[in-house]
Amino acid sequence: MLTTRISSKFLFVSLTILSATSWSKPKLATANAAPASSSSLRDAALAETKGTAVATKSATDAQTTGMLILKDPKPEIVSRPWLYFAGFTAQQFQPKGTVTTDASGTFDLSANDQTFMPGLTMGVMSPEWNLKNVLISGGLRFDGSMATQGTSVTLPSGMVVDDARLNTTMLSAGPVLNLRYAKLSWLALTFTPQFGTLNYTQSSSNDFAHFSKQASYVAMNYGLDFRLTKKWSVFTEWSQREIRDEQQEIAMAKDNFELGTKVSW
Repeated sequence: MLTTRISSKFLFVSLTILSATSWSKPKLATANAAPASSSSLRDAALAETKGTAVATKSATDAQTTGMLILKDPKPEIVSRPWLYFAGFTAQQFQPKGTVTTDASGTFDLSANDQTFMPGLTMGVMSPEWNLKNVLISGGLRFDGSMATQGTSVTLPSGMVVDDARLNTTMLSAGPVLNLRYAKLSWLALTFTPQFGTLNYTQSSSNDFAHFSKQASYVAMNYGLDFRLTKKWSVFTEWSQREIRDEQQEIAMAKDNFELGTKVSW
């Protein structure tokens, strides 16, 4: 019996030692682990900044192709440049009519010779509008002409005054309409109705040879404008003129031919 107890105790101690030697402890993390390199941290940061942004759609991203867009044309029309012009004109002028004074009797203006009358023209034109290949523009024009010529006057007493000088001035203004064909843009048709004044003034060393008469008139001018360069052109006009007051003694030729040249800017 004693031998059996000793053997059992020996067997129990042997199993205990065997189990203790076969048990392995878990590995603990060491505090001395190698730190991460700086290059790897930089690469990670760069990777984060290279993220692709996602575009979000809004009402302004809507497609407008094929849609009707309402637009106020006033700012565009106002900003368009207007065209200004100035030039010289020339025409042959024949005085017409009579002038009667109480002291000197009647002066026949038609007895004076035809004279050369230079003039100035200036104005402004709107931008051209294209209407089925017809370029249309409108504007306003001012004209002024003056001529002077020596003449002799025979007074009722029979005295001849040979130092008299007849001065003729014409001032007029009116709207202008220009029409051009797109394929012949160098040529324009012009239409210019005008309202003006005509003045005959005669001066002399003899007071009996003095007079001054004025009358208003209307005119319709039809012309051709030939554009030589972008800013320079020559033109010709045929005018139909008529004194407005039929009771006036003075008169003017009803039709007249005029040439001119002008510069635009």
